[in-house]
Amino acid sequence: MKRTGGIILSALLLTVLPAGAENTHEVKKGDTLWDISQKYYGDNWKWPIIWKGNVFINDPDLIYPREKLFIPGLPDGGESIRMGNGGMFRIEAGRDAAAEKHPASGIETADSFNSFSHDKLNGFDSALDEEPEFSVISTEQNREMVSTGDFITIDAGTAKGLSAGDTVVLYEQRSRVEKNRAIYSCVGYARVVKAGDETSRAEIYKSFSSISAGYKAAKSEEISVKKPKGFRSVNSDIAGEVVYLAENHRFSAQGYSVIVNIGHPQPVKEGDKFRIFRRLEENGVVKTEPVGEGQLIIVNGRYSTMYLINSGMEIMKGDIVRLSKVAVY
Repeated sequence: MKRTGGIILSALLLTVLPAGAENTHEVKKGDTLWDISQKYYGDNWKWPIIWKGNVFINDPDLIYPREKLFIPGLPDGGESIRMGNGGMFRIEAGRDAAAEKHPASGIETADSFNSFSHDKLNGFDSALDEEPEFSVISTEQNREMVSTGDFITIDAGTAKGLSAGDTVVLYEQRSRVEKNRAIYSCVGYARVVKAGDETSRAEIYKSFSSISAGYKAAKSEEISVKKPKGFRSVNSDIAGEVVYLAENHRFSAQGYSVIVNIGHPQPVKEGDKFRIFRRLEENGVVKTEPVGEGQLIIVNGRYSTMYLINSGMEIMKGDIVRLSKVAVY
């Protein structure tokens, strides 16, 4: 992140975001992520949180007046945040909450870096068994792209169960993992302000990417994860592989999410941890090498969204994932 010129801080202008709160910021001339981070977090060096929370920003040095930025809230009690283009979510803080084991139960307690808080997921990818039932048919003033604070029209109304006050998740299709199963990225949330018989007008109150006509929508509350109390190590033969990387990247790493072909009817659930391995061939001998660890955040049918909690090497499509720790609630 480049910094040019002097930095002037005023206690009168400092508005640190309360723990757990979220906000939006409309970019003004002269704004930088460095300064916006100071305004909302009281710390310039947290600017990557804002960058990662607004995936439409390709270059953190290039933000433009009138852009609306999503300002992620810090979790209650701390500031440990893991995020990525494929999924940003908060993790319960507690710098001194080191992982412990209770010998009597064999359960490892949840630590601050490898477990979720009761919180909402933002900007995640998910392999859906069925296409979201609604579509965005127009945007405010027919603009090509809209975001937080703008209005959209959805091709569903009271006849399909939508009412004023309902929340809808907005999706963009990314890729396919099977002929009849696609990967969608959550690009925002909207609230229905007026519902007719066949169409509804909704206001986007949270966006993680630009939204256009043709995007899909589904009636739902904001999607969340819950924090495990701990983990139980297992020796399991439940295994699969990485089938999709966020944004169709060639490689991925800690802080990002991937799609894996692990799901129901296998006995897995959100919070379970998996070790990640790579098949290597040397002198005609095939072996596996550990490359990282992931944790399930969404289980949808036969596929799940996995957050990469650590990686010793770049994660690639085809890497093996094997269940290693079961989340205990």
